[in-house]
Amino acid sequence: MNLTEMGLRTSLAQIYFGEILMDKSKSCCFSGHRSTHFDMDASYMGGVLRDMLQKAVHEAMDVGFKTFYSGMAIGFDIIAAEIVMQEKQGRSDDEINLIAVVPFLQQEAKWGAKWRKRHDDVLRAADKIVVLNERYIRGCYHERNRYLVDNSARLIGLFSGKTGGTSHTFAYAEKEGLDIVNLWQSIDSQEPL
Repeated sequence: MNLTEMGLRTSLAQIYFGEILMDKSKSCCFSGHRSTHFDMDASYMGGVLRDMLQKAVHEAMDVGFKTFYSGMAIGFDIIAAEIVMQEKQGRSDDEINLIAVVPFLQQEAKWGAKWRKRHDDVLRAADKIVVLNERYIRGCYHERNRYLVDNSARLIGLFSGKTGGTSHTFAYAEKEGLDIVNLWQSIDSQEPL
């Protein structure tokens, strides 16, 4: 779906192709596994994860983070964005910013209906949408992950140690000196997955 066809509450002036400038020192990004590790919504572990993620967002806000970047992937990214959306309710518009970073237009086209709706709801609620590519190109997910890290001072994530996009993002964040909060370390002690 074309972003403007979605009936977004955001104006075209808030949809960016490429870079936007925010205060990196007050910006936080999310990276984590897709929901294939466990049901992030219905399971006991999904509830534990949501609680830990909400606590991590609160802690980030308490120390001055006010801009939150979501890479808009199924699972952890969208759930994190939904938590930021909840936190925005009842606050002034400039208190918390949610920025959706989309690797390419129609990224969600082949997803199931539930995740497409959640994706679209986050885009509608986002303060800004950054679109990195008009269509899928090789390496666009890595480009998105680098964009998240390059514009943030903290990474809140869910990384189990398995190779993939999340592992590359965590490694890059560590190399770039970000403060890293890995919820897997806490969730792993709760119950075996």
